[in-house]
Amino acid sequence: MTNDLNQKTKEEVLDLFIAQKGHNTLRSEQYNAAIIVKSASDIQTAARDIKDAVIEFKNVAENIGKSSDKLTEKLFWLNVVITFATLIGAIATAVMAFK
Repeated sequence: MTNDLNQKTKEEVLDLFIAQKGHNTLRSEQYNAAIIVKSASDIQTAARDIKDAVIEFKNVAENIGKSSDKLTEKLFWLNVVITFATLIGAIATAVMAFK
């Protein structure tokens, strides 16, 4: 009986349990135990999947942070160049205006 339950899905075991006429029997307890074990196994698998997804998300977030740092550095130097070019333009305009 127990080996037969091991081969069935959780839904099949639940259907067999519902089809039972008496629920206060050894067979009913075996169905209950099988459903609980299969549900716990499903929960454990889902928890493992969630853990893997969180680890993957963490890695992606770290990569995004590194990319953001590189972009910030490039934007800083771009601002320095633009500021320098603006100063040169302003000086040239002032020199031309006062001539």
